[in-house]
Amino acid sequence: MRARALPALALLAGAAPAAAQDVPVRRVATASALSTEPIGAVTGVRELPDGRVLLNDGARRRLLLLDTTLRAVGVVLDSLAEVENAYGTRPGALIPYRGDSTLFVDPASYVMLVLDPAGKVARVRSVPRVQDVQWLAGQGGGAGVPGTDGRGRLVYRVPARPAPPRVRPPRGVPWIPQDPDSAFVVAMDVEARRLDTLGAVRTPKRALVVRRLPGGNVDVSDKTNPLPTTDDWAVLPDGAVAFVRAIDYRVDYRNADGTWTAGPKLPFPWQRLTDADRERLVDSVRASQRRSATTQHVTQMIRWVNTYRRAYPAGFAVPEGYAMPLGFGRDWTLPPGASFPARYVFACAAGEEPTLQGTTPSCIPGPIAPGGDPPPMPTLREPQVMDAAELPSFRAPFGPGAVRADADGYLWIRPTPARPTPGGAVYDVVDRTGALADRLQLPPGYQLAGFGRGRVVFLAMRDASGVRLARVRLR
Repeated sequence: MRARALPALALLAGAAPAAAQDVPVRRVATASALSTEPIGAVTGVRELPDGRVLLNDGARRRLLLLDTTLRAVGVVLDSLAEVENAYGTRPGALIPYRGDSTLFVDPASYVMLVLDPAGKVARVRSVPRVQDVQWLAGQGGGAGVPGTDGRGRLVYRVPARPAPPRVRPPRGVPWIPQDPDSAFVVAMDVEARRLDTLGAVRTPKRALVVRRLPGGNVDVSDKTNPLPTTDDWAVLPDGAVAFVRAIDYRVDYRNADGTWTAGPKLPFPWQRLTDADRERLVDSVRASQRRSATTQHVTQMIRWVNTYRRAYPAGFAVPEGYAMPLGFGRDWTLPPGASFPARYVFACAAGEEPTLQGTTPSCIPGPIAPGGDPPPMPTLREPQVMDAAELPSFRAPFGPGAVRADADGYLWIRPTPARPTPGGAVYDVVDRTGALADRLQLPPGYQLAGFGRGRVVFLAMRDASGVRLARVRLR
């Protein structure tokens, strides 16, 4: 199959210099190959030594083998259950391993498949620690991308554990600790099953709201943090681990021999936030969450009233601008202020099958009403946002999950823009000394999916035919 170029990815090097930085922003180069296989989601990409590619499609639960033109030539792991090469029931993860081999972590069965450099399953083994499987699979919030260090150990992030209370709570009162503000990046020796701590990273501040419900149960929820500040990390091809610090935007390297080196501060347009700025931010987030919560509450109330044949509470009405979701019953009773819009798609009646009218279905299959006693009437919960005094005085230079390491030893960091930027995400590309080497912008609608040797970048995008994978070679 002949490689096709993407017209939308034309190289536009030498764009206008970024504010307060000497390195100009370049838009990525023309793609040399584009996949044609239907893909549900690109959850991992691993280039093999011969240029072929392992594509982890977590949505369809398949591990595909693509040739150098990104044409599918084999199915390494399949979504079918009763086959020898079954993928698993949950999305797995690809981890670069020793000698160009690859690990596939199945978090549902606690199994790691060792794939040889040709992409074939060579060995099956259990995960080193069951309690770490979600972190080893990179599925915890902001967990980062696991890798392998210079000694062949698996590197991943685990949360810190809160210390026990100094004074035990009274009998019957649960102890619900606040999460620590840090986590640990660890190295696991798979053979010896020994865990070593490589370093610590700062994690976003959390504040819990604990409520005791009328029935005696306890409800625990998070306050929204409008300005999460976090460190990040990545494993380089030479086995070093890079720690990107948010407090001053620089990189600390833990080298393969255990020594540490620190890079210079990276340029960033720091924005100081006054007390008034933080108050406005908190008020804006609270107002946005209140609108969302009110919309959700009205939808839940309409479903509850009509599903369980109840009456609306006195004075209940929909807010102005309420957008009614599709799929309500044609005979449903709506509260004051609500009406079905023109060309509304109702739920299918009993025995009715949906048909397409152009691109619009004639009806939507309705949910099956659960049996038993009806649940309590939906309640509107007031949104919880951190107080302005708890927020930092500066905007963080990057957010959770912003750091990736490519196959040539560079770090890709997606900084937080000072103001909305037209186009796709902009990345700071940092060399092995910790200095800024390049700034690259992805096209709109494209996401970073992985890397290959020789300045190769894999991007994921969605068009009318579905999700595609593109290979881009940078200049």
